[in-house]
Amino acid sequence: MKKCDKLYTITEYGYIGIDNSVETYNTKYTSKQVCKEAYKEFEIFAKTDKGKDVLGFARNGLYLQAKNYVGTIQTVSGYTLEILPKIYNNDEEDDHSKAIFIKLLEILYKLPSYKHTGSANFSFDNKPLLEIFITMFLEEVGIIIKKGLKSDYISKEENEKFLKGKLLISEHLKENYIHKERIFVKYDEYSLNRVENKIIKTTLHYLLKVSRSFDNQRLIRQYFEHMYLVELSYSYDADFKRCNTNIRGMSIYKNALIWAKVFLKKETFTQFFGDTIAFAILYPMEKLFENYVEYYLKQKYKKCKNIQISTQVKKTFVKKLFELKPDFVIMKDNNNYIVADAKWKLVDDDKNLFSQSDFYQLFAYHKVFKPQDDNSQKLSLRLYYPMSDNFTKCIRYEYCDETKIIVIPVDMKDLINQT
Repeated sequence: MKKCDKLYTITEYGYIGIDNSVETYNTKYTSKQVCKEAYKEFEIFAKTDKGKDVLGFARNGLYLQAKNYVGTIQTVSGYTLEILPKIYNNDEEDDHSKAIFIKLLEILYKLPSYKHTGSANFSFDNKPLLEIFITMFLEEVGIIIKKGLKSDYISKEENEKFLKGKLLISEHLKENYIHKERIFVKYDEYSLNRVENKIIKTTLHYLLKVSRSFDNQRLIRQYFEHMYLVELSYSYDADFKRCNTNIRGMSIYKNALIWAKVFLKKETFTQFFGDTIAFAILYPMEKLFENYVEYYLKQKYKKCKNIQISTQVKKTFVKKLFELKPDFVIMKDNNNYIVADAKWKLVDDDKNLFSQSDFYQLFAYHKVFKPQDDNSQKLSLRLYYPMSDNFTKCIRYEYCDETKIIVIPVDMKDLINQT
């Protein structure tokens, strides 16, 4: 390993450590040897309240082990740790895992399937996740600039030399007690300085300092020139609230603003900070998997008009003392038809394939969600797990009242072939 390495890529539950034995410590996961300075910075992060959810200590502190978060972490010294999803039977682990992660984000944010990620000329090999995210944002900005930046009437209050718009009497008396030649007025100016443009320019300004890719930096500077009349946003929390992509002509801004929130507000599921961390985009993998299963179910049943799919349906029982919230409830002809959970767990033990607690949840769902009408269809219970070496085919069980329990493997590599 070269001392100057700045980028380290591992999988979920993989390890980083200083000694060279870390890469062979547990071959089920991809692990990496890192330099002392990088390890120290990630170690400090792992000791923070948020960081301990991402990295844990292993082998008495000799290694740091990734947990269930996937994404990228960059330290103040420029070291980057990428944590990728652990994919079943993945011979080209880094490339496939990155491609799958990008597809999961596209589904999560309802983004288009980006042209560059499906191109034969595009390779994820040795391309940092952060630069891929930046490329996706720049692709959206390019669409906006090609179609033309949108202007709007911006309300301004200024102390002018002549009257235009509306005279603000109280402000005029306060500001111009001495300067009688001035007039304090309020007027509307047709300008590119709408909040959406300001946020995008601010994101470009931020990414110019973050990106290490020559191609991305070149595009950022190019787009920055296109927006030379636009001011930076100095209160983007407030500006994001004022954004409106639902009005005519503004839908082209929607995807760029989604990425702007990720970069500027670190708007994932959880925000991560630390003294040694400069930048972090991290997602809990179980949430991404759950989101994908929802997408999969909606695609499967989209042509069935009598099917409705609901997520996170709450039901209380035992005098409202307890609450059940299955991931999915599928209704057919207004009756509960399927109740399902998605579990991001690697099933790798053929003697004890599944978690007993997961099945206990299903039994509770059956009690609370089963149709009360004896003439209605039977309730089906389902569990979705990621495909693994010892779990490649559906497994069916019978529960009471001929209720079917189906455990279904989900091959995440199918995402790569989707357009």
